[in-house]
Amino acid sequence: MSRRFVLSVGLAMLFSSIRAQQTVSLEELIQKAEQHYPANRQKELAIRLGKENERILNIGLYPQVNVTGQATYQSEVTSFSVPGFSGIPTQHKDNYNMGVDLRFPLTEFGVVKSKKELEQSQTTLSVHQVNTEFQRVRERIINVFGNILLQQENRKMLAIRKAELEAQQKKIAIGVANGAVLKSNQLVFESEILTTEQKMTDIDAAISGLTRELSLLSGIEIHSNDRFVLPAADSLQKTVNRPELEVYKSELNMLGLQQQVLDKENKPKIFLYGQGYYGRPGYNFLNVDFRAYGIAGAGISWNINNAVTQKNKEKTININKEMVKNQQETFNLNLQTALVQKETEIGKYPRVISKDQEIVHKRKEILRAAASQLENGVITSTEYLTELNATNAAELNMILHKVQQAISMAQYNIMTGN
Repeated sequence: MSRRFVLSVGLAMLFSSIRAQQTVSLEELIQKAEQHYPANRQKELAIRLGKENERILNIGLYPQVNVTGQATYQSEVTSFSVPGFSGIPTQHKDNYNMGVDLRFPLTEFGVVKSKKELEQSQTTLSVHQVNTEFQRVRERIINVFGNILLQQENRKMLAIRKAELEAQQKKIAIGVANGAVLKSNQLVFESEILTTEQKMTDIDAAISGLTRELSLLSGIEIHSNDRFVLPAADSLQKTVNRPELEVYKSELNMLGLQQQVLDKENKPKIFLYGQGYYGRPGYNFLNVDFRAYGIAGAGISWNINNAVTQKNKEKTININKEMVKNQQETFNLNLQTALVQKETEIGKYPRVISKDQEIVHKRKEILRAAASQLENGVITSTEYLTELNATNAAELNMILHKVQQAISMAQYNIMTGN
């Protein structure tokens, strides 16, 4: 029973470790990060805020209702008498009235419509601004992802190097035991194995820190032993879809709508109005009884001061437009410069990798010859390590260049906003 228990526990641990390892792709990380990104909540809030502001603007189309009331006491009132006439009412020193003042705008529909469009443009701008923040997160993810790939490939090479060193060390140990090889040759290999293990420890620590950063950015648990899939080195996406361009577009649209609102607000306003009261004395001052009375009509108003300052406000809007256009041109120039540099970098890798393959092939031939010479005592351990280091460096360079090529292409596509 104990053997079965130990076996079952061992199998359970084995399957658990297998399940714990997951495949991590760049596309999945970016998708998860976008869902996890806290600023996404900002998009929802901006949309909700925009809708509430539109509802407030709609109130401007309803009649404006004011409830008014007053009570007054006069120290003296107008009085007069006509000889031969009696019953002329005497004015009261205390007067009261309460009523409703209605005002219905007729020319506000165009203003409210433009203000609602301006509010919608503000909401769109807020959403695009959040997207620009996430663009930086995407760029950070690809940089961390690429760094992890490079570190993992470097560690694989170190593991192969360690295995080769250990194999040669065992052979040397036999020679030392037989008295055919000096002990110093064995110590050289043992020292190099320790140095390799030290480098692997440093890499493990670096990968651990980078995976924790990816876990924070993506919201998913990532481990150092997970398998990171190299992005497919396919075609470059030349179409630019950067969110910053949408920000500039929205800002220009907003400034244009601000100008429309300014033009419409400075036009004469026509309105209908009505006033209804209960009190005294009313419009007929000869009637001193409490009663209902009112008035209705149409009116027009025009704020001359707004018309005078409109040109100055239009100048500020036009200046802001020029500033946004200048920012857009600067961004495009910097982006195109960065894309050209990245495209040049990508273009060199096929030639570099081709040379890497030739170098690795020749280095392996040299290393095989050096291994044979070491076994026959023709060269020392130090001389063999020199050839091993050169071969490892060549192999590592080839792998790193392949990883860098794939990462550079992914960076290019992310730089274009794809």
